[in-house]
Amino acid sequence: MRRIIPATAASLLLFAATGCAVDTAGATKVAEDFHRAVDASDWAAACDLLQPTVRDKSEEQDGDDCQTHLASLHLRASGEVVKTEAYGREALVQFERGNVFVAVSGSSWRVTAAGCTQREETPYSCEVGGR
Repeated sequence: MRRIIPATAASLLLFAATGCAVDTAGATKVAEDFHRAVDASDWAAACDLLQPTVRDKSEEQDGDDCQTHLASLHLRASGEVVKTEAYGREALVQFERGNVFVAVSGSSWRVTAAGCTQREETPYSCEVGGR
């Protein structure tokens, strides 16, 4: 199920304009770990990397647990990281095929949206998460 996330993309653009860039290593690692877990069909590990509200919403919408939900999406292999842009408490990690949004949750980065592709009429359409 695709979801559009214009608010997150707009936030990233706002932070970019104000120059609030932060360290990107943690954001990149979480996005890579998420895709490694998906590629290995380790759904428990992939679910653990989702922001709790994203995990809860996916379970509410589909009536399945997080692991079953992620397995049903058939997320494609992401390829290598192209770049990471982090601003404040949110970041966009761009892969060769698809994008992952992450945000600080507590003391660590968590995935807020994955399987995202940029579209002309809306900033991004995502398989996991989004609004």
